[in-house]
Amino acid sequence: MGYLQPLIFFVLAAFPFVFISPSLSSLDHDNVKISPPAGQVNNVTLSLYYETLCPYCASFISKDLVKVFQTDLYTIVNLRLVPWGNADIVGDMIHCQHGEDECYLNAIDSCVIHLWPDVKTHFDFIRCTEEKRLKEGAVNSKEAMWRNCSDQLGLRADMIHKCYATGIGIKLLLQYGNETASLKPPHQYVPWVVVNNEPLKDDYENFVKHVCDAYQGDPKPEACKTQSSGVGSTLDKMKKNIHPGCYASEFRNSK
Repeated sequence: MGYLQPLIFFVLAAFPFVFISPSLSSLDHDNVKISPPAGQVNNVTLSLYYETLCPYCASFISKDLVKVFQTDLYTIVNLRLVPWGNADIVGDMIHCQHGEDECYLNAIDSCVIHLWPDVKTHFDFIRCTEEKRLKEGAVNSKEAMWRNCSDQLGLRADMIHKCYATGIGIKLLLQYGNETASLKPPHQYVPWVVVNNEPLKDDYENFVKHVCDAYQGDPKPEACKTQSSGVGSTLDKMKKNIHPGCYASEFRNSK
């Protein structure tokens, strides 16, 4: 069982609205009307709800979601990353499925998304850290889990530190938690992928097909013309009772 306590009393006192109404959050929700950027009115909103130490999330981000930027799919997608996952609030503490380090890293990702709102920039950071954890597993230093990636991408570590140390990262994390809790239907596991308000559930690996089907613009990008469905691999996993993700129910039952 993991928890995150630093500055949470300050955050709860200073920003009580995060528990009162999702509509007061400055973040766009899949459950409210989203205003797309100018010139992108036909774009499809693709939202990933994830947690930083879930291996299924790491694999999906580094091997599948990266297709958004490896192809021209990015031209029709408004990609959103929501780092909360199966975390929960118990009393005055945030509990995370994979321990205190996950709470810390969720807050770090929240800071990076906030500081560098360009989606390609913060996606590159998140992908880098997830790939690093897949390859190296646990490390001794929490900062080492992300510092090499910030240096590699030219993202100032001092700005990330300040965001976390001043409580901004926790404030943002709580907003993401508020958003995740308001999902309808509720998420069952992560990675949880939503396309234009519709959860893909067990078919999340086929997000490209769902994005292309949802896109109403013309012409469609080459990624839509060449994409092939991976539904067979998803069904094979389900038949073998292999979990498609980190389950919220497993975390709740373990507490």
